[in-house]
Amino acid sequence: MEDIYETLIIGAGPAGLTAGYVLAREGRSVAVLEKDPCYVGGISRTARYKGFHFDIGGHRFFSKSKEIVDLWDEILPDDFLERARLSRIFYGGRFYSYPLNAIEALRNLGPVESARCLASFAYAKAFPIKAPTTFHDWVRNQFGERLFGIFFKTYTE
Repeated sequence: MEDIYETLIIGAGPAGLTAGYVLAREGRSVAVLEKDPCYVGGISRTARYKGFHFDIGGHRFFSKSKEIVDLWDEILPDDFLERARLSRIFYGGRFYSYPLNAIEALRNLGPVESARCLASFAYAKAFPIKAPTTFHDWVRNQFGERLFGIFFKTYTE
């Protein structure tokens, strides 16, 4: 006998599992397909090997949306641990807040590098890439080529 579902979700990572959960909670018939025969969670899971734990991908979840945080707390009432966000970049012997704080970054970079960054930012705003297709293009449009090179290039490549 064939199973028929209203919705078929491909991938049992956080997005697929959340979509399946919400749809099933609303009474929809849902099937979630996952290629891994043993595990769900996609790259947001922790693998165990010889007594050690390894985070496969992102190991912290952040959302500014109370609705999203409440949903995950509903799904994992005993396992969803909330932590204050503290992400920083260490560059040139100094720590920088992440996401970047413009005043702090300019102060830490010093007057010469700050002037270069401001000029690069002004150029990017005056002459933006009209149809950005890469992360590089997007960051360049938002922050300028100089800040891309300092804070984003080595991190993303």
